[in-house]
Amino acid sequence: METLLKTFASGVMPILAVILLAVAYRHNRNKWRSKIDAELQTALSRLSVDCYTLIVDKLTSPSPSRTADVYRILHDNQDRYYLFIKTGQHPGVLKLLPKEQALLAARMNG
Repeated sequence: METLLKTFASGVMPILAVILLAVAYRHNRNKWRSKIDAELQTALSRLSVDCYTLIVDKLTSPSPSRTADVYRILHDNQDRYYLFIKTGQHPGVLKLLPKEQALLAARMNG
């Protein structure tokens, strides 16, 4: 019985801890991404944009060693291009871009 408990404590518990950490990390990352998506949707709704295509979608999720960054270029159904940038905890910025500038940025970051 004692051998079984030692095996469980030394073999199974670390595996369970790793699985738990992975699940918690994934949950926090998905929660962060949902918050970003909601913030972008709110900014787009203020401009009456309801349908769009993501051309560039660069996300750096937050961690203790790096700041969260969001860089997105969007194209709406009225042939307008937008840039959405967010760094850290600061509010995101949505800016209208000229077509040439948006396509150049998409080529450089795509």
